[in-house]
Amino acid sequence: MRSSSLLGVGNSNNKTAITMSNGTPNWTYIPSAGRCKKTKEQLVSEIKDLANRVAHANNGKETEQLNQAVIKLQADYVSEVSPDRKGLYQQAEKAIKSQSKNTKGIKHGAGEMSLLYFLEHADKSQNLSDKSFSLAGGATLTCPILTTGGYGAVIERGGVKLMVGNSVGWGYQMTPAELKKKDEFYAIYNSAVKNAQKEIKELRDLPDYLEDKPIFDSLA
Repeated sequence: MRSSSLLGVGNSNNKTAITMSNGTPNWTYIPSAGRCKKTKEQLVSEIKDLANRVAHANNGKETEQLNQAVIKLQADYVSEVSPDRKGLYQQAEKAIKSQSKNTKGIKHGAGEMSLLYFLEHADKSQNLSDKSFSLAGGATLTCPILTTGGYGAVIERGGVKLMVGNSVGWGYQMTPAELKKKDEFYAIYNSAVKNAQKEIKELRDLPDYLEDKPIFDSLA
């Protein structure tokens, strides 16, 4: 069975941040069950349209913005088979909050503090690293001690680290079903990019007399 690398956290080459400034996951780029209501046909059409825009991109800034759009659209496409990462994160947040007496910190949403904040400031006497919290669907939350101080968060199910949080931020591994869906996404996307690039090359190679330009402005 193919395993997934950890996406997002600790990846200095990833310019698309999947951690918000307040320490919460950036769900814009993270696949999670129920995030996308589009049909398969709509998604395929959007993939092909985006691939065409990428092929025609003229500068680095535009390409970077389009690459971020690709990652977002990939998350939409993959989410059809994704676990409910967002729901599991919220459950983990409640579980850790119930263990903490700390009431000061970074706010988010409706006045809630982020999970990473709680873990960073957790009292060592709580011994969170010795505990395992049960979440929905057989998932578990564990809190390993970090070398930088405080605790991290690992939400895991079936050997897959669905969400991993530490002092760097948040990351995730894909399930086997998600990896298959990701491959399907890029098969469509890469094929569309190649087709668009081929069309661009064919247009550039046209002889001058076939270019679309006016011959006469008026007739004598």
